[in-house]
Amino acid sequence: MKEELYHLLDVIRVYTKAPGKEIERKEPVILKKGSTIEDVALSVHKDFASQLRYARIWGSGRYGGQMVKRDHPVNDGDVIEFHI
Repeated sequence: MKEELYHLLDVIRVYTKAPGKEIERKEPVILKKGSTIEDVALSVHKDFASQLRYARIWGSGRYGGQMVKRDHPVNDGDVIEFHI
């Protein structure tokens, strides 16, 4: 039922992880569909967005841990690792 609710609300859940740490799947970041890496960074902390050099993504990237820029779109279930 939760999955259907997220689908009806047109939102996605993405997860963050610190470099060298495990994925934290307890508290996802909830965003509108069509959001980007920059949107995720802004929702975590405004300084992340201003200082962001790049991010690594697991899930919708071509391969796990792919380096992406701030304009890369995110999908439901993606895991994001920020590098500032």
